[in-house]
Amino acid sequence: MPQIHTGKVRKGKFIPDDRIQFIKEFAKKDDTRLEVTVRKPRKYRSLQQNKYYWGVVISLLSETTGFSKDEMHDALRVKFLTDLELIGEKTTLPRIQSTTELSTVEFLEYVSQIQQWAAEFLDCYIPDPESWEE
Repeated sequence: MPQIHTGKVRKGKFIPDDRIQFIKEFAKKDDTRLEVTVRKPRKYRSLQQNKYYWGVVISLLSETTGFSKDEMHDALRVKFLTDLELIGEKTTLPRIQSTTELSTVEFLEYVSQIQQWAAEFLDCYIPDPESWEE
């Protein structure tokens, strides 16, 4: 599993948040070719978003459709988080994204799509996250 280190760049130099761990990781890789990716850190789906998703969205839709919670989660992922990826030159396979890979903004968009679909096709109202109390 790749190690991810966060930090800041000052005067063209990377300053890791955990300098000691960063040095230890690189010391283990002596004489090893590495690939380094530089990007701004993503803010992944929050625990609060996850609680709302399972406690409200999935629960309501599970009750409405008769699907189990896991079946409903999988069905929504297939419906809203599936992309076709080209394999070789002639064929594609579906790639179903995990909700854990979504940023907080992407997760809000995902839930919004589900709300619209549920209202339109299932006559099921799903309250907004802001109006939900745990």
